[in-house]
Amino acid sequence: MSDLTLADKFPAVNRAEWMKRVEAVLKGASFEEKLVHTSADGIRLEPVYGQIAAPRAARARQAPWTVFQRADHPDASRANEQALDDLANGATGLVLVTKDAATARGYGIDPARLARVLQGVHLHAIALRIEGGASMALADLIATQPIDPERLDISFALASPADAAELARLGYAGPYMEADGRAWHERGATEAQELGATLASAVAAMRGIDGLNDVHLSRAVGVTLAASQDMFATLAKFRAMRLIWRRVLQACGLPDAPLRLHAETSWRMMAVKDPHTNILRATAAVFGAGLGGADSISVLPFSLAQGLPNAFARRVARNVQTVLAEEANLWRVADPASGAGYIETYTQGLCEKAWAVFQNAEAGDWPAPDPASAQGLPLIGTTAYPLSQEYAPETEAL
Repeated sequence: MSDLTLADKFPAVNRAEWMKRVEAVLKGASFEEKLVHTSADGIRLEPVYGQIAAPRAARARQAPWTVFQRADHPDASRANEQALDDLANGATGLVLVTKDAATARGYGIDPARLARVLQGVHLHAIALRIEGGASMALADLIATQPIDPERLDISFALASPADAAELARLGYAGPYMEADGRAWHERGATEAQELGATLASAVAAMRGIDGLNDVHLSRAVGVTLAASQDMFATLAKFRAMRLIWRRVLQACGLPDAPLRLHAETSWRMMAVKDPHTNILRATAAVFGAGLGGADSISVLPFSLAQGLPNAFARRVARNVQTVLAEEANLWRVADPASGAGYIETYTQGLCEKAWAVFQNAEAGDWPAPDPASAQGLPLIGTTAYPLSQEYAPETEAL
């Protein structure tokens, strides 16, 4: 079979040629004013770039990301029904949100009822995440079952370094502690502020853990970031997190270990009015996080801002991910944005800005986001194009 030479039939086009076409479209208008954008972090972004060689930010394992679904119903039996339904219909992991978690949104499970919530769930076949104070309760539950901790995929959310060392001794692979950027995002932080503050939290958690070897310490802390409706900002943010984490490991003299990077769709972008528009926001967020290299993603059901989501809202949350992963096949290319001038410029800019935020936080000067910032807030269906009549909420009666 002869080599295909289709590309040879197209003339080579350089930046000068592209700029001629841009100027023709602008018809005398200013390129800087019309087409150059400056991000909230002060990163200058143009519409025309060439290919840029830069470090890869790929995940360690080329496989579909884990599709997480929240288990947060206050009634343990109902939470169990929902969890089994989610796992039978596309979810590959559960986020166990306890009622004391900052992310409970007014709901959450009782850690004392964890055994009932997980009844019939094959723990060795799925991934688990803890949000709130159920980490040691889960470890105690597993200890009563014929399950090898080394076979389990669990991201704990411990507050005690001593407990982290104990779980490592028992054979759990980690991560044992979590550096969470969602709270920063919800307070109006920019992408660089969220990255830098989260990185500082991760390093502080690592410093507090004693008794682990270098390999365990490198993977002792996981990172969670918010995925917003700004698809390109999300994509660049997740890529940047991998790169600055690699730099931290190098600076600490630790072996290069893959970061466990989790994404959750932004709570800040969730609209209460016309909540079905949240489905579109979540789709853009998953697209950005998936292409940005998230190992796992959790989509907040579109009606969560109105109440406890019902079965339909939970189904849509699952399907947003499964369609993009299994039908659009977003996971099949490792670091697909690598080399793209716009994304590489955005990623590098975020790395530099976030590293400065991290260094300031290390010195005790943490970022101070503006809660009144419009960063990440919803627009369509709320302040623009509101519905004349709202639909009935897709929520459960408690």
